[in-house]
Amino acid sequence: MANYLITGGTGLIGRALIKRLQQSPATITVLTRDKKRAAQKLGYLVNLIESLEEIDPQENIEFVVNLAGEPIADKRWSVGQKMKIWQSRVELTNQIIQWMKKQTHKPQVLLSGSAVGWYGDGGSNELTETSMPHPEYQHELCKAWEEAALAAEAFEVRVCLLRTGLVVSSQGGFLDKMLLPFKLGLGARIGDGRQYMPWIHIDDMVNALMFMLDPNEEDIESCRGAFNLTAPTPVTNTEFTQTLARVVGKPSFLFVPSWFLNLALGEMARLLLTGQRAVPQKLQDFGFYFQFDKLEGALQEVLKKD
Repeated sequence: MANYLITGGTGLIGRALIKRLQQSPATITVLTRDKKRAAQKLGYLVNLIESLEEIDPQENIEFVVNLAGEPIADKRWSVGQKMKIWQSRVELTNQIIQWMKKQTHKPQVLLSGSAVGWYGDGGSNELTETSMPHPEYQHELCKAWEEAALAAEAFEVRVCLLRTGLVVSSQGGFLDKMLLPFKLGLGARIGDGRQYMPWIHIDDMVNALMFMLDPNEEDIESCRGAFNLTAPTPVTNTEFTQTLARVVGKPSFLFVPSWFLNLALGEMARLLLTGQRAVPQKLQDFGFYFQFDKLEGALQEVLKKD
């Protein structure tokens, strides 16, 4: 029976992954700050812990999936909020590495969260896993996050870095926040609308994680390092806005000017006004199949519209 340790298990991706893992015999341990809240979301078929010290050093946890992180777009980036974002990602990952160091049986693999924000503002350039970044806060955060995870390689752990785009799901995430205004006919383009929005359907996201956890035998050694967790067809903000409006059957003619977002959100406005035309080159090189490679089909599926 496979043995998993998951952080961020109550988040959008974590919940979907746990649901998939429970389809096969598995022991799943979730690190959480609130056991009661986690039990309400995940049920009682998972082991809930509030500290890594609760895990027996002799226990053989084969797979670690590190998805935890303070939401990056929920609050204005004050100094305190930036520190909170950093600690929930980088410091927690450092704690996982220190925990691994103490374990008698080291994990086989670590999947560790990151984001397409690693590339910073990519403009209209197509970005594969070998592309260079544009230095700014998003990049510095993701760079430190990834470097912390890569320390597990010292224990001969295979490390995959999850440079994730916007996850399309009916169970929460960014789409949940956008949906009401679009249903009211108030959907709006952001700025000039030319910034790219790399996205991925939740089912493809989970399938990709499952592949990285247990790749084909011939792929194990090469299945490591950074992966763009995005659909093959990133779209601009204008294209996304028009597509979502079409799927919900409402017009979309409004726009939010850049100056307003900069005034209201400060530095955090760059999350909305810049983007990454990221493509999943490595997954495609492995022959990974995307169930949803077009945005309209992905939105129709999660919103259950024909």
